[in-house]
Amino acid sequence: MLQRLRSKTPIVKLPVVIATLRRISSYVFEELVLTCCLEQGWQIQRNFRYTGDGGIDGRVLILGKLYVIQVKRYTNHINAEHIKDFLSCIEHERASGGFFVHTGITGQLSKQLIRRSDKIILVSGQKLVNFVLGKQLKIVGITISGKS
Repeated sequence: MLQRLRSKTPIVKLPVVIATLRRISSYVFEELVLTCCLEQGWQIQRNFRYTGDGGIDGRVLILGKLYVIQVKRYTNHINAEHIKDFLSCIEHERASGGFFVHTGITGQLSKQLIRRSDKIILVSGQKLVNFVLGKQLKIVGITISGKS
């Protein structure tokens, strides 16, 4: 899937990538995101199962800190309850933070919840497209990298 997306054109447009990600299986999408994390140079930990995962689709170690990952294929607005649940998962795991990766639209309530927390890193829209296309993920003006 990554090869197909990356080989389309030198400049793949946001709607093409998002539409493709919305069509693939949720399990394939989770694996695709974890593969992109691995390509960032991060140490990843996959779950042993896809369902009943407690709201966490994977884990990454970045510079010795644990971050959890939640991946959602949405076609419309994301559910603010999922943001609240993800914050609880981050706390339960005692993680430094978490990546909430989705293909939908981030509504105002969800944006407010994310802004109030310094724990959630939102990966959607153009940031998701760049991430999938292999660009270094930039967060709040800095690049988190496991590479030296």
